[in-house]
Amino acid sequence: MATLVEAHPYSRNQALLHWCCERGMHLTAYSPLGSPDSAALTKRAEDAPSPLREPAVAEVAAALGKSPAQILIRWAVQRGTSVLPKSVKPERIRSNLDVFDWEIPADMYDKLSKLPYQQRMVDGSFWINPAGPYKTLQDLWDE
Repeated sequence: MATLVEAHPYSRNQALLHWCCERGMHLTAYSPLGSPDSAALTKRAEDAPSPLREPAVAEVAAALGKSPAQILIRWAVQRGTSVLPKSVKPERIRSNLDVFDWEIPADMYDKLSKLPYQQRMVDGSFWINPAGPYKTLQDLWDE
């Protein structure tokens, strides 16, 4: 059994990951890159915080000779989750798959795992509709 949730260093869902592990469930991360192409869809500002533009991610990427996307994907895989990075470009798909023969060193991994900014990038506002079942974000999320 698996559950699918937004997960990246800005929205770690650590309690849910732990809960799933205790029950033998697997967690799959959607938007592991922070959903960079959804700013217009979610009405987020183009300069809103993004894991792909996070300085700590850039620092780790430079140190390891990898792209920020590869660092975010590898971080997710290394913590035991599978990922669903969206891409239609063959070169990005190849790059996204090049994350299995290396690891992020523990000190760098820990730094990414403790980023203070915690906010989901896909807030669900595109599902809100006065005529639908989700009239407010509170209707959608049970937080």
